[in-house]
Amino acid sequence: MSKKLTDKQKTRLWERQRSRNFQASSALEGLSVPLIELSQDEVLARVAALRAHYER
Repeated sequence: MSKKLTDKQKTRLWERQRSRNFQASSALEGLSVPLIELSQDEVLARVAALRAHYER
C-alpha cells in the first residue's frame, strides 16, 4: 500500500518538476542556465544573510 504525499512533499515535488521542465525548455531554445542546488546548510546561511540585510 502506498502512502499519500503530504502537502509539503507535493510542493517540493512540483517545484523540482517545474525546475526540470524549465531547464529542458531552455535547452531546446538554446539557452544554458546552470541548475543551482544548495545544501541545507547553504540555504540556511543564505536565509540568515538575507534576513540580516533586510531586517535592519
